[in-house]
Amino acid sequence: MQTAIPCLFMRGGTSRGPFFDEADLPADVATRDRVLLAVMGSPDRSQIDGLGGAHPLTSKVGIVRRSKVAGVDLDFLFAQLQPDKDTVDTTPNCGNML
Repeated sequence: MQTAIPCLFMRGGTSRGPFFDEADLPADVATRDRVLLAVMGSPDRSQIDGLGGAHPLTSKVGIVRRSKVAGVDLDFLFAQLQPDKDTVDTTPNCGNML
């Protein structure tokens, strides 16, 4: 059983959260999302057991990988978590976390 995943915790503007190398996360999206929820301590309004800060501004995750596109160094996936919900939304973006 894996108990640690390398990450870099960063702040950008009013937002903060862990950044992961995509290769260190499960390839299956549903499993990846469960891992991210556990990392952040969601769903729990106070996120006591995770890295989340009990507010949407502090419940953000960055996932990066080397890009396969010529001239592009890095692909970035932003994930927004809500402290009291068990959802991971990768449809928005966040300029503070980029």
